[in-house]
Amino acid sequence: MNTMHYPTQTLVDVAYKALKKDITERVLLPGQKIVIRELHERYGISETPIKQALNRMITEGLVESIPRKGIKVRDINWDDIAELLDIRLMIETYYVKQIMHTFKHDATIKEKFINNLNEHMRIIEHAVDLNDYFQNYYLDQEFHQLFVNCSGNKRLMRIYSNLGTHYYAYYIYGRQSKEETIAGVKEHEAIFHALVAQDEDQVRKCVETHIINAKNKIYRNLPKD
Repeated sequence: MNTMHYPTQTLVDVAYKALKKDITERVLLPGQKIVIRELHERYGISETPIKQALNRMITEGLVESIPRKGIKVRDINWDDIAELLDIRLMIETYYVKQIMHTFKHDATIKEKFINNLNEHMRIIEHAVDLNDYFQNYYLDQEFHQLFVNCSGNKRLMRIYSNLGTHYYAYYIYGRQSKEETIAGVKEHEAIFHALVAQDEDQVRKCVETHIINAKNKIYRNLPKD
């Protein structure tokens, strides 16, 4: 989901970004109960847009609503992340034939992949703040959504978009090196070139390598406290 390119900033957008910032910078900790009144005082925003921002984040999996207990920051759990990445691997490799077919016959899709890769590398090379970090992971997520969208399966795309595929990114800020991040984009480039070559085995291999490497990097960088 694109969280970085709103044409105008609503109060919901402002609250949404402030909440993401506080989770990323560990002002709001995993498992911590969210008190809307406290957020109203902290952000200077009324409670209604804060509630709407939290609803958006519930959909993304960053926060969760517990019946009779309220809303809390989602706990960071390695087993959950590992299972999520396994699901991504299953989805992204199952439809390789359909994805290759769409890619071959849709020049617009190719252009979107190229724009994503170029912008992603530019952001990494010139990143200076937290907003650039968010943009980095938005572009990472966008690449995979473009890939899955090529399957032509609309129901699958809705499921994939609701997985919260990159929620872990908000817990490893400042822990992954620039070199590791660049390596991830290079793996995206390898997937793209395999699609251009229409090499089914290579596409599958590149996707598998990328997700396995992502799993290893996340495990290394995930807070253990």
